[in-house]
Formats: sequence, structure tokens, C-alpha cells
Amino acid sequence: MADFVNKQFDKAEVADMVLEQYDQEHTRIFYKYVMGGGGHDIHFGVFKDDSWGVLESSEATTSIMLDLLNWSQTIDGSKHVMDVGSGHGGGSHMLAQKFGCKVTGINIGPEQNKVNMEQCEKLGVADKVNAVVGNINEKFPFEDNTFDAAFSCEVLCHAGDKAFTLTEVARCLKPGGAMVFSDLMGADDADEVALRSFTDRNATTVMGRPAQYIQAIKDSGMKYVCYWDNSNHLEKYFREMLRQISVHREDMKKEGITDQYLDNWVSSLTDRAEIQASKGVFAHGFFVCRKE
Repeated sequence: MADFVNKQFDKAEVADMVLEQYDQEHTRIFYKYVMGGGGHDIHFGVFKDDSWGVLESSEATTSIMLDLLNWSQTIDGSKHVMDVGSGHGGGSHMLAQKFGCKVTGINIGPEQNKVNMEQCEKLGVADKVNAVVGNINEKFPFEDNTFDAAFSCEVLCHAGDKAFTLTEVARCLKPGGAMVFSDLMGADDADEVALRSFTDRNATTVMGRPAQYIQAIKDSGMKYVCYWDNSNHLEKYFREMLRQISVHREDMKKEGITDQYLDNWVSSLTDRAEIQASKGVFAHGFFVCRKE
């Protein structure tokens, strides 16, 4: 049931734990309601308007990231973009719709990939989007210099070796290709104990820190361009997730999710919101880098 209390995993183990967390039917239902708000952008959001909930804020995250990518390197119908950890496909769908580009996702979960492609059919972008099964902790199933750009939203927290995964991205990018990625991290001065409300519910190795990601970009051989810090949005997003559980608890139970599973999440999210409000131990933001 994706409960990882007092557990963090090494590079060889974490892929199986990610499948447990995201690719089972009950977990897909939970994330659809609680992080996606019914949509396919299942990640942490940013709030331009206090009235926004998880749906609007998570869609805004994808939109901002695509703007950053397009400012870093013009994306149009001639380009081929790699979506690293494509999940339910929210980023892939928006890339194809906004720019008309070709998108290939690499993602560990075959059931998530199925959901992704079903949505592509509904959106009319199935001719532009593909998703292959792959593990970001291993060599990617792509040739060198294949992609014009890369996108990745909150995936590298599941990478056992951040520099290795970014080096694989660099290998697969054409020279001059840009990458934008985001992640939920620990603040630079946070210890792992302070982050337990996240790591106890998520398949992680050791959570990254902003400064560590900047160094991992450099270690991969890519050029670091910028970091956009969204950490001030996290407390509100944790509380919006709690609201989604309250509003949709009965809906989720009708689809097979148990009260115990939901209660565990309520406890975890409550702890996250409180510790973020008091100590600011979590960080979130967007990184931009480029292959020289």
C-alpha cells in the first residue's frame, strides 16, 4: 500500500518501490483525486490566485516549466522532446498541444503509460506522443543525441544517483539541447529526519537539495542556467491536498481505497504542512540546464 515508514531505498531497489507507489490501481485513483484534481498534471503546484486548488496550481506548474523550456530553446513542431518520468502524461500532452512537437516519455509504470496514451487519443495527440517503459536508474533506451530538449517534473526524487540520471539525459540530448526539471527536495539545511513525513509515503533514496542538484547538473557535463524557487507555495499545496481528501473521501472509497490508506495520508500531509509552516524544511523549484 506504498507505506515506507522509516525506509529509504538504494538505487537497485527504488524502481520496484516506485511501481508500488504509482502503478497500482488504488494509488492511481488516489493521485488522480488528490494531486491531479481530476487532471493528469500530478505534481506540486504554484498559486497565482488564492482561490486555486490542486488542479489549477498543478497545471500552472506545467505551464511555467514549458515556458522556461521554450525560452531556453525554441520548441516547435520540428522538435523531439524527451519526457523523463512521464507518469500519467500531463507534461507530454501539454507539450504536444502547445508546441506541436513530438514527445517520447520514459516511465517505469506500464499502467501509467496506458492511461497516458488513452488520454492522448481523447486529446487528439496520439500521433505526437509515445511512452516507453524504462528505469531512470539505468541506461536510458535511447541512442546518443536523439532529442532536441528534455522535460521532467518531480521525478528525480526517485533517482538513486541524480548525477547519473542527468548524465543519461545529457547523453540523449543533441548538442545545445535544453532541459527543464522540477523536484520536491529538502531545504539545503534540512536533515533526513525532518523530511520523514514525505519519505515515509514516497519511494525515495535520499532527497535532493537545491545546491546538490546544481552540482549534479555540472557533474553531468551540462551547463547550469537557473533555478526558480517555489518553496513558498508548498504549505498551501499540502493543505489543498488535505482538502481534496476531505472532499473526495467517499468518492475514493467507492473506488476501493480504504480509510486506513487515506488516514495515513492525512497524518503525513498534516505533518508536512505544520513542519513547513514552522521550519521550512521542504524545497520545490524548477531547474534549467543545457548541453553545451
